[in-house]
Amino acid sequence: MFHFAQGKTGRLNEAEKKIVKYLLGEEWRNQDILALINLERPATVNPGRVAEVKKDSTQVAAKATEYESYFRFKRSFDLKTGLNPFLDERLIKSREAMKMAVSIFNNPTLEFRSETFSMLSNVAWTYLALEFSDRNGHPITRKNGKALSLADFLKQTYCPFSEGVKNNLKAIIKIRDASEHTLLGPYDGSWMGLFQACCMNYERSIVEFFGDRLSLGREINFALQFSGLSVGQAEEMAKSDLPEVIKSVNSEIYKGMSAKDKDNLEFEFSVVYTTVASSKSKAKFNFVSPASSEGVEIANVLVKHKPSQETHPYTPSDVVDMVKKRSGKKFSTTDHTKMWQAHAVRPDGKSLNPGKTDLDYCYYHPVFKRYTYNDAWVDRICRELE
Repeated sequence: MFHFAQGKTGRLNEAEKKIVKYLLGEEWRNQDILALINLERPATVNPGRVAEVKKDSTQVAAKATEYESYFRFKRSFDLKTGLNPFLDERLIKSREAMKMAVSIFNNPTLEFRSETFSMLSNVAWTYLALEFSDRNGHPITRKNGKALSLADFLKQTYCPFSEGVKNNLKAIIKIRDASEHTLLGPYDGSWMGLFQACCMNYERSIVEFFGDRLSLGREINFALQFSGLSVGQAEEMAKSDLPEVIKSVNSEIYKGMSAKDKDNLEFEFSVVYTTVASSKSKAKFNFVSPASSEGVEIANVLVKHKPSQETHPYTPSDVVDMVKKRSGKKFSTTDHTKMWQAHAVRPDGKSLNPGKTDLDYCYYHPVFKRYTYNDAWVDRICRELE
């Protein structure tokens, strides 16, 4: 079919040559032919390629119906995103699902908001995951022929998402599952941080995997209902006692998560408020991505701790014993060595900079010249063994 026949090099493929021959027969000017052929083509062609077709008396022209199909395909490109429904159906529907999720949640006249957001955002992430798999040669179906679910994708070794993003999506899936069978009531605010993180993670992921042109940041406000939330409302929300149905869902969401996992801004977006002297014209909330340089700096200010023996209390043998006890699986000192090597948690014994560790998990004691670890490292090993 012509709409999948775009050449990927500077030469015309056979299908494009037939289209060019047809357009020459319709007395199109060379520059107009080039404008159509090169529209969103991966690699543009130069005027010489049209001249070659014009000189080739043996070249067969496309039929009128073939040209109409090709023309419809070319005119279907979104010039802002570069997406085409014939080629990029998953990405188009993924972006639309996320835009609808945010738009519906931001609609104050609706009550079915958390439920709808969890369902539509799950669809958005599923299409994104399937497109990533398809483009990178990974399977997109199960053995029974059905498409992989988002939950399936999160379990794959090739899943590119960080632990924080994975945990956030697992939470969204649990809220969606609960929404299908349970009345949750008007408690959208209790999951606002999860939803905010979901939006920001999506924006970062789709841009990282498929390019800046697919950013939703210029098309829709990702702040959800934060823009209409006063400090007083936030305080009352924090004080209010959640109903049992919400507590039940939350217990599933947070089950087995460490304090570090819960504090991860990719899992749940959180804001610390303080009061400052300011005029009304300057009083406002500002939100930045946790991955940006400004976001990293803010996180370092809000959550600042000095690594020490107290924050990283476990020796390698302690870690081995704790992992075996907690996971119920065989785990040796050699296994631990392979684990910290695989994750570059600390340098090897010959390093000239032994203190260059990943402080999220490991600390080097310059006095005793030894490495110790924390609960987050034990938790990560146990998760990977499972």
